Amino acid sequence: MWNTIIKEFEKTDKSIKNFKNSLSPVEETREKITVKCQSKYAYDFLNKNKYLEKINNIAKALFDENTEVCFIVAKDEDIQLEFNFENNKNTNKNNKLLEQNENYESYTFDNFISGPSNATVYHAAQAIAKNPGTGYNPFFIFGDSGLGKTHIIHAIENYIIQNKHKKVYYTTAMEFTNDYVKAIENKSTNEFKENIIKNDVLLVDDVQFLSGKTGTQNEIFYIFNQFYDKKKQIVITSDKHVNEINDIDDRLRSRFGMGVILDITPPEYETRVAIVKKKSELFDVKIDEQVVDFIAMNLKNNVREIEGALKTLKISKEFIGNSIIDLKFAEKILKDIIKKKPADIDSIIKTVSAATKVKPSDIVSTKRTKGISLSRQIAIYLSRKYTSKTYKEIGEKFGGRDHSTVITSISNIEKMILDDEQVAKLINKISRDIEASNKNL
Repeated sequence: MWNTIIKEFEKTDKSIKNFKNSLSPVEETREKITVKCQSKYAYDFLNKNKYLEKINNIAKALFDENTEVCFIVAKDEDIQLEFNFENNKNTNKNNKLLEQNENYESYTFDNFISGPSNATVYHAAQAIAKNPGTGYNPFFIFGDSGLGKTHIIHAIENYIIQNKHKKVYYTTAMEFTNDYVKAIENKSTNEFKENIIKNDVLLVDDVQFLSGKTGTQNEIFYIFNQFYDKKKQIVITSDKHVNEINDIDDRLRSRFGMGVILDITPPEYETRVAIVKKKSELFDVKIDEQVVDFIAMNLKNNVREIEGALKTLKISKEFIGNSIIDLKFAEKILKDIIKKKPADIDSIIKTVSAATKVKPSDIVSTKRTKGISLSRQIAIYLSRKYTSKTYKEIGEKFGGRDHSTVITSISNIEKMILDDEQVAKLINKISRDIEASNKNL
């Protein structure tokens, strides 16, 4: 019965499989299913995240409306369960708001990891926070989700409030729209605008969501002008360049673009390593250098992926009861988050050779001409990306080079991807070729 419940649970929420090994049935009847948790932490986690409620609902649906699932901890300490979920709803909502505020307070410049991909934005944001309204106004930041835009905008907010003692109005485009709609319903649009304009700094997150909302755009346009004319600081973020936002009034687009526009790109390897180490400290997750490298090499798109991986490792360690988080444990727990492409170094070298017109024998040789060196570094970079080989193993494939040379090659290519459009296009093409060949395996 218990295994049937778990299988049904996995159909809608696969995260349970990270923890199901810590749960085992003790007694199974149609009226009562008793399940043993490995630890009190396991029970608390299940309860906090409403797994208990879901499990009981599934049991009732599968077997009988009177079926009840009870849990005991590993030391036979009975836990009296009271499924009073209605009373918990408001508490959960308040906890969510409290957690959100606490998260925003942690978004400081000290907690932001700066590297080549975001250094310009980081330093400009600091200058704005120290002297709001005197330059970089308006300040428009754009980049993909999860790269730190919201962290930066709240770092500006927190610094100004704490050190400049000015009033800051922060909102997202969606929140602004919802608040504006409520103001229309309550016939209080003038009060709505005045409550915003009386602040010293205007921060608007995710303005791409203004797309197609004509009325909201008109209000933002009016408020923007009020702040700008009075030389009050304006900071805006978006997931795309202002010129790429569809269905937005040209007047507003012009206003957004009249100041400084800077972008944040995905962090390169060294910055990702620093992010993993910093976040592991903040989340109190103890990991060794191999795990740091494993996460940094495989989660390249955004910081949220890294945060999610670290939180998953922490929860899994405490839930399962592992004493350490080593590479083997990390690979097992994160296997669904980090999916390696099935490739081998020899096939990667051949693909790079075909694209760059450099012989495979030259790529693995000691020759150092410009074309050969570039092809070799690209092949090393892609070998790390598409295989699970260690630095040492990759180095051995490329003429017995040591791990530091492999790391340097990867770092060089990551920087070139950011700085050299032709190299970026070449690597994208080779990557597509590798992935296409993998699909046919």
